[in-house]
Formats: sequence, structure tokens, C-alpha cells
Amino acid sequence: MNFQNLASLRQYLTLSEHKAGTLKVKIKASALGAPIVKECIAEFKNTPMPKAILDANVNIFTQTITITYDINSINPEDIDELFNTPNEERFTLLAENYYNKLLA
Repeated sequence: MNFQNLASLRQYLTLSEHKAGTLKVKIKASALGAPIVKECIAEFKNTPMPKAILDANVNIFTQTITITYDINSINPEDIDELFNTPNEERFTLLAENYYNKLLA
């Protein structure tokens, strides 16, 4: 998985709600025509999700992604840091480390 591409998606995403086990992310309308978004979608289609991700639902009408995750595998505080860090390098490091840990 290309985590630098994933970091570039942050400009199109806003964390709208996060409760332990459920994450709701708002997608900006400008994401629809962005080449990086299309590239990431294609990559995600061919990448298995970690078992800790229980469900992912995209609602095009509300422009949200709702992700349900296992709180025994994913620490909710880590998710908060991942979405809130202003540093792209830190985001990339956190995302890659967390993803590798979940697949181990």
C-alpha cells in the first residue's frame, strides 16, 4: 500500500465523528475528480483490509465513509492521532506502522 498517496488524501477528508469502534469521515466533493483519489481507490480494491476493520461503508449521498473497527486491535487514541497530526511525514509513519502491525 502506498502510504504517501494515502497521506495526500487527507486534504479531501475530515474526521466528522469518532467513537471507539466507529469512525465517520467526510469526503469533500472536490475529491471526485482528483486523480490521486482514483489511484487510491484502485489500490484499495486490490489490497486486503486488516481483520481489525470489521466494516467499511461509503455513502455517496452524505459523502461519508463509516468504518467499524475492533477496539481490541485498534486503539481509538491512535486513530485520533492519525487523523489529527498536521505533519504528513508523521501521518505516513503512523499509518504504515499501524497497518503492518495489524497484518502481522
